[in-house]
Amino acid sequence: MEISRRAFAEQLALLAAAPWFLEDLRPVPPQQQAQEPSALAKALAESVRLRYPDRFSADDLTAITRSIDNRLRQIDRLYQTQLTNGDEPDFVYSVYRGAD
Repeated sequence: MEISRRAFAEQLALLAAAPWFLEDLRPVPPQQQAQEPSALAKALAESVRLRYPDRFSADDLTAITRSIDNRLRQIDRLYQTQLTNGDEPDFVYSVYRGAD
């Protein structure tokens, strides 16, 4: 079976993105299921639907929308985390540029 470079790249991209979507297929507590996805999540899912119109069913798009919305909420929580001056790594990274 021969596959084109474009088809291979699409398969690779879908494989790389799979953990983002499949992680959210596990059961979700009822309180979180009732939340309506944000407008941004709906717009991003719509762009996926327009880009790949024949690859996803309505249920797939619902799961993708929910997954995108969950990721956006996680990003918001990450941005709300306040860091203090003492929050730094245990090591300092610097590029080795050879002997001086």
